[in-house]
Amino acid sequence: MKRRMTFERIRAPVPARAEASVERPTRASVDRRTGASAINAHFWKTHNRVPEYATRVLRPVEIVVIARYHQALSGRVLEAGCGAGRVLGYLAAVGREVHGIDISPAMVDYCRHTYPQANVRLGDLGALTESVEGPFDAVVAADNVLDVFEDADRRRVLAEMRTVLTPDGILIFSSHNLAYADGELDATGPQPKTARRLLAKLAQASPAGLARVAVRTPKRVRNRLRLVPLQHRADDHAILNDVGGNYAVLHYYIGRDEQERQLNEAGLRLVECLDVQGRLVPSGEVGYGPWLHYIARPITLTPSSSHPERTTRRRVDFPTFRIGVPIR
Repeated sequence: MKRRMTFERIRAPVPARAEASVERPTRASVDRRTGASAINAHFWKTHNRVPEYATRVLRPVEIVVIARYHQALSGRVLEAGCGAGRVLGYLAAVGREVHGIDISPAMVDYCRHTYPQANVRLGDLGALTESVEGPFDAVVAADNVLDVFEDADRRRVLAEMRTVLTPDGILIFSSHNLAYADGELDATGPQPKTARRLLAKLAQASPAGLARVAVRTPKRVRNRLRLVPLQHRADDHAILNDVGGNYAVLHYYIGRDEQERQLNEAGLRLVECLDVQGRLVPSGEVGYGPWLHYIARPITLTPSSSHPERTTRRRVDFPTFRIGVPIR
């Protein structure tokens, strides 16, 4: 029998007047954004999504990654696009010196109150080298934050991530899985097309759930009509208007092998790719689930010192993890 993943949210009070206590962003990088990059930046800067993202819940793959790469994460760590601190709180419990940046003043203010052990400030992932001072032993970009950029901007940000890493540093990030966009895959394997899956979910929904869908539908329709014309597909990626923010944003989708090629172009080599359950996705396979996790290192890393934390395993005690959370 197929088991359904449940989603638990742990909410904390949101500080009043969140925008008032953080520094204002500069216009250094905003003016050069276009298309999806500009639309997404405006959405995340102007919408307070703290109540939705104020949670400590981790996904299975994130637990695997934190345990497997604990050694790299125990040094100087940056979470780029830390949101409301879902992952940041655990990084702060592991790392010696943990920094977080986010483009949302409300998110930054919340993290400062909730995770005072981390150094959190307003910063722009789209202008990473202007927002942080490296080098870092690890850079983490969870919740598919890299996918808020157009193709050229995303490639540039990957290259900037390489420049803020130490020579033996590690980059950990997730990205939307292009194979999932066609509605053929979920976290377990091949599935019916998206429309049929949606109808099946609606048939199982409670009256309260159907009421929530009815309330959100007009806004979703307006957003779809506005953004669908901006969707496009290329040979190695797609920019799609998906459910994020009630269809108010555009996200970048890419396959496993195409992402590895982009990493190489940015001066990074792929260490491994994992699906949402933490299973290895080898070269030539698409992986199951709506997003994939990538672990990469600078290409200049010598083979003799590569990923020592994968060859020496030791028991690590972590805070209690809870599994399952919605994504951006």
